[in-house]
Amino acid sequence: MGAEDTTGEGEVVYLLAELRSAEQGPVHEIGSRARVLEADGDRLTLAVGYGRFESVVTCSRSLVARRRRSLASRRTLRADRWSTA
Repeated sequence: MGAEDTTGEGEVVYLLAELRSAEQGPVHEIGSRARVLEADGDRLTLAVGYGRFESVVTCSRSLVARRRRSLASRRTLRADRWSTA
């Protein structure tokens, strides 16, 4: 689930995919914190990183989340829902 259409400038979001800021630029890992610089339709321009190490990335809204989520926390399937009896 990506960020909603209400994601606005200045809001903090978290990456749901690895993104590269330029052809040879650094790769920003899943879960990296980013600040929204501009929101235009389905596209977001993000500032990823801090201070002089900050870089600009453009991506789809579907590649960011408004809350940090752990990839390790998966829903557990309950046995009673999958019985064949």
